[in-house]
Amino acid sequence: MVPSVILALDVKDKTKARATLEAVGEKLEWVKIGLQTYLRDGPEFVREVADSGKNVFLDLKLYDIPNTMVKSLESLVDLPVGMLTLHASAGPEALTKCAQFAEELMPDTILLAVTVLTSMDQDILSSIGVNSSVEKQVNRLASLATESGIGGIVCSPLELARLRPLLPDKIKLVTPGIRPSGSEAGDQRRIMTPAAARKAGADYLVIGRPILSHENPAFALEEIQNELNRTSNC
Repeated sequence: MVPSVILALDVKDKTKARATLEAVGEKLEWVKIGLQTYLRDGPEFVREVADSGKNVFLDLKLYDIPNTMVKSLESLVDLPVGMLTLHASAGPEALTKCAQFAEELMPDTILLAVTVLTSMDQDILSSIGVNSSVEKQVNRLASLATESGIGGIVCSPLELARLRPLLPDKIKLVTPGIRPSGSEAGDQRRIMTPAAARKAGADYLVIGRPILSHENPAFALEEIQNELNRTSNC
């Protein structure tokens, strides 16, 4: 399976977002709307993006007590969202209740658990009191989430090869930290090229700046998709 590219639509305002989507073109299937954009532009913009023919990945990273997380899902039931994130660190009770709620009332939405943010390395993890290695913490949280009924995992590309055989085949692996050859890493610490991520077992690739900052966003997306298709034919 060739991974789908998800454009991380992290731009300064709604006008820029609309212009970006127009510039990227019809070959883009998925758009990630993050917390900043959702708080700024609201659920109306989610509907606008969905009405344009794109699938929406709503990246809110919900993390609270179980009841509040479920109530948060209730507030999103009427939105056309294909994927939605929450933190695996919220624990098994919250994850299970959210999974049960989504199965019943959000059947078209895949819940994704965030394990360790791609901006975090071992030093940062240790500074917040997590003594496990990044690898062990990712494994622990990914297993916890899938055992709780969550449908997918957001993980660093460097964890893909380890998580793919560890988790059931039906679990979707969504991977930020993707940088085509020659792109700057930015604030991502654990990165990989699209082709390498595809070989490692990613189902979806979240890509922002390499497309957003390109003078021709449609061309940048096409180049990434061509790289993925060449990899699949090898």
